[in-house]
Amino acid sequence: MGRFSTKDLEDYMKSRKIEGEIIYLKPGEAKTSIAAARAIKCSIGEIAKNIILVGSRGSKLIVVTSGDRKVDLEKVSNLFSEKFRLATPSEILEETGYSVGGVPPFGHLKPIRTIVDQSLKRYEYVYTSGGSEDTLMKIKVEELIKACGGEVLDLSI
Repeated sequence: MGRFSTKDLEDYMKSRKIEGEIIYLKPGEAKTSIAAARAIKCSIGEIAKNIILVGSRGSKLIVVTSGDRKVDLEKVSNLFSEKFRLATPSEILEETGYSVGGVPPFGHLKPIRTIVDQSLKRYEYVYTSGGSEDTLMKIKVEELIKACGGEVLDLSI
């Protein structure tokens, strides 16, 4: 269980005037991008995944990418001149305060450099994790970029 919950995310959004809507789903409905897209009847591309990466020199990144894409670790490693890997569940909890499956793109325990993949710019709105495995947050892509201070780069395949 994470330190933070959907309520913490809602409080964070309210305190910073971030516009977005939390959608509560049945248990397990948002477990994967495909399941989440099916549950809310949107395309898999409209599901934004928040992927935590750890670099060989200790750097941490969160890459927010479209559900129909994968983060290209080689691209990330080349761009930042450091070899990156996916974070472990315990590293994710330690960095963000959220458990795997519930990590939102902002409002984390520790500041983390955020990259928003160019693939999300295809949409006006996306649905991303809402702080738990059973919630999604509907948010405008431009609001998401602004709220997380995200750099927009092409890091997916």
